[in-house]
Amino acid sequence: MKRSVPRKLAQTVTGLLILAVSLAGARHWYVKHPGYGLPFYAEFTPEAGDRWTALGGIWEVASGSMRNDSNDRGAKLLAGSPNWKDYIVEGDFQMLGAGSVGVLSRVSEAEVGENAFKGYFAGVRTVDNSLVLGAYEFAYHEAAKVPMPDPVRPFRWYHVKLRVEGCRITASAWALDSPEVKTASLNDPYCFQAGNIGLRSNGTGGVWRNVRVLPLNSQEAAEAGDRRSVAKIQMPPAAAIQAPGRTTPLPVQPVRALQYLPTVGAPMATVRGSVILTRPAVFVEDSTWGVEIQTDGTVPLKIGDEVEVTGEAHLEQFSPVLRKAQVRRLREAMPISPTVMSANQVAEGFYDSRFVQVEGYLRTIAEGEAGTLNLELDAGPQSFRAVLPAGRSRSHLQSLTPESRLRLKGVSVVDSRFNVTSDPFVLLVRSAEDVEVVAGPPWWTPSTLILASLAGLALVFVFNHLYLLAKHWRFRAVADERERLAHEIHDTLAQSFAGIGFQLQAIRNSVPSGAGPLESQVDLAIEMARASHGEARRNIASLRPQTLEQIGLIPALRECAERMVRNGNLTVETYGEEIGRSVPPLIKDTFYRIGLEAIANSIRHADPGTIRIRLHRTRTTICLSVEDNGKGFNASEDHGGFGLRGMRNRADSISATLSIRSTPGGGTQVQVKAAMGSRFLLGLWPPPGLFVKDV
Repeated sequence: MKRSVPRKLAQTVTGLLILAVSLAGARHWYVKHPGYGLPFYAEFTPEAGDRWTALGGIWEVASGSMRNDSNDRGAKLLAGSPNWKDYIVEGDFQMLGAGSVGVLSRVSEAEVGENAFKGYFAGVRTVDNSLVLGAYEFAYHEAAKVPMPDPVRPFRWYHVKLRVEGCRITASAWALDSPEVKTASLNDPYCFQAGNIGLRSNGTGGVWRNVRVLPLNSQEAAEAGDRRSVAKIQMPPAAAIQAPGRTTPLPVQPVRALQYLPTVGAPMATVRGSVILTRPAVFVEDSTWGVEIQTDGTVPLKIGDEVEVTGEAHLEQFSPVLRKAQVRRLREAMPISPTVMSANQVAEGFYDSRFVQVEGYLRTIAEGEAGTLNLELDAGPQSFRAVLPAGRSRSHLQSLTPESRLRLKGVSVVDSRFNVTSDPFVLLVRSAEDVEVVAGPPWWTPSTLILASLAGLALVFVFNHLYLLAKHWRFRAVADERERLAHEIHDTLAQSFAGIGFQLQAIRNSVPSGAGPLESQVDLAIEMARASHGEARRNIASLRPQTLEQIGLIPALRECAERMVRNGNLTVETYGEEIGRSVPPLIKDTFYRIGLEAIANSIRHADPGTIRIRLHRTRTTICLSVEDNGKGFNASEDHGGFGLRGMRNRADSISATLSIRSTPGGGTQVQVKAAMGSRFLLGLWPPPGLFVKDV
């Protein structure tokens, strides 16, 4: 039963490992299943924004919709599972300008870039007023084009549906109060087998809502063709944007020239530039400078729009502001790239109101007004602050760690609306995608070092505990083997000696009287058989010290000593209290065997009258001594006997100290002392005596 404990533990561990691997495999299979996660209903909330991956564009959650305020060519926002295979993806969308907007399916290998992905696209396009269906494989391949009943216009709500079933691809779309337009089924023999879904705009921005993904065999999918998305037509305020054909009587001048206008009054000025920020304020930049635009109404502009602005020029601390501005959109263009600067250069004020890229180390993240996020950063001796808009930023940046090195893109401003007294400038970041983690925090921070130290100590304790368990199992195996040998000796040698003695005694009884030499030889043989039988019994007792567990170390040694000197004139005295169960079995067994050897050597060689056995334990040590008043010997001489050498080897096996004191005629004292750990650490950190050698 004792021998099976390690085997049962090994079987339990193996079973748990098999169960864990099975669960992990089942979960992996379930996640890889084409139907995992379907149906999927997009929740455009700030908390759910981190489920989407943006590749280009300026994506934000607004009023339950997902919005891209950028004219990036090929801006994509992806979600779902790469293992989705056959499904329907559909949703409502609104174009913010001229271009194409729609949905994606079976997307894979996606990167930033206009055509940098594989997958299918379905949407509407303004250039030819058509519903288009195409495939992207790092190049665009148009598969179908169907004219829409009405011209495709910005700020009008459309509904698009893309069905992928095997290699058959079908798309349909419609606008409010317009009939449905549907493409013929496309049979692509080299079709993409599975992939994510996504939202895509090209050359303009867009707004999406009610996006969902349905499995083909669902009831909702069967009814999807009969449903129409009802959306109220939203047109931009006419007062904010002038008609494209209207001209301004003022000459167009560079933005930098606004700094040299008269400081008295508010002269009118007209500038042209590209929109670099729309929230929380509108900024326009040309090749010379940047300027803030303040209008009386909402301006439906997108990042990258080329505009012409006329308004009252007011000079602020570093940069001018155009107030009561009239904005005329000239064209939709690609957003301009930021100017790469250091924080010290931006802090000089020469790049105020301009789109820049800076790097810094994150110190803190705090919530600002209206749900914005404030990031405090350091760049060497220069500190600054970055403000991110409310929406996806909270969920997208919640994993940022202080001391991380960040690369940020945004508009540098010095304005009391955003700055505090200690800020040399504030960076108005457009979206969470404009924050890039260049490098994580250094691992040698105090908190990390403390955690690493604690983890290291925990690992040391765990491995040491396993080491102790292994040593305990090994000692248990040695004890079991000794018990087996004791049984073998008892059942073979001991019984054989007893049988031989019995037979010799029978022969002795049959020897005729007067056969003196024969009688003496038989008597000698009987004595030898009895001595051998006694030696076998002593070896059995030595191999199988059951009394250690039953009566303790001191009583066990006394019992063995009295058995050895039975019918003799030798007195055995014992002193000390029992050491209890707190002493490891290995130390207790080693002390027992050293004590037995010392008692046997005293009886065989010293001819003593008294043997004293003492056991003493302190908080840190345990000491056993065997002392006699026999003949003694010269302890300073080298004695190469097997008994003394065996005792020293046993003491070394538990890192104990063995000392032998003896003088001729003065008796002998054998003492063994071992160190003990505290009870609190027993089993976690072994005392020196438990770092043992092979026994």
